Amino acid sequence: MSTRAHDPAERPGGGEPDDVPSAAGPPVVDPLGPVADPPGPVADPPGPGGDGGDRAGGGGAAGPGDGGSRTGAAPSGGSRPDPVGRFAAWIGAGGRRLRAHARHTLVVAVAAAVAGALVPPGVEAIQKAFEDPPPGCPGAGCDGKSPAGECSADAVTWEPQAGNPARIHLRYSASCGAVWGRIVNGEPGDMVTIRVRGGSSRSAVINYNHDKYTAMATVGRTFRVRLCAVPSTSTHRAGKWVTYCFEGTERSDWQ
Repeated sequence: MSTRAHDPAERPGGGEPDDVPSAAGPPVVDPLGPVADPPGPVADPPGPGGDGGDRAGGGGAAGPGDGGSRTGAAPSGGSRPDPVGRFAAWIGAGGRRLRAHARHTLVVAVAAAVAGALVPPGVEAIQKAFEDPPPGCPGAGCDGKSPAGECSADAVTWEPQAGNPARIHLRYSASCGAVWGRIVNGEPGDMVTIRVRGGSSRSAVINYNHDKYTAMATVGRTFRVRLCAVPSTSTHRAGKWVTYCFEGTERSDWQ
């Protein structure tokens, strides 16, 4: 019975012993390079609203010639960045900011409207109703106004006869409760004045011609008024009179 030499190639597994050098020479190098890793589990088709690349193993098998390299695979945890998606997100953020600003403006406007509504519309009218109305004329409202019109209709005049070269008059309206002064024989620049004792004073200057009257000064049922004529300081004036005054009361000789 012939004896066969034991062939290491017939060992289970067909590999070389870990500690015995191969007798066949240097290892054979595969000209096509290392064998690529087997592809992972086939990914399920993407469902509604999903991307199959986001599932486990979604990287896919290496293409021919890529040597098993993972370069070019989708980034871990999602698909490649989408410029359109980023722009839409930016627009969405801007819209949220605009909506927030609009809400703030609306809140301020509503608050102002509510604050205004808290004041009942009739309050202002009631307050005005209890306020004293402005004085009218005839009455205290005649003070400082022109006597022309209603107050001159019933007016009476007191004109001193002696020592009155400029012919100044004191006028009185009982219905208006007012007096005023008038000069009828003056020159431009001459002035007539009145002063109510305990009351107001009025004056007027002749601008042209010979006459002028003052505004009204209110008086009571009894009064005392000082009436004066004051000449101008012009060197060309014809009159030679100097300042003079009279006093009149409700008992004067009214005409």
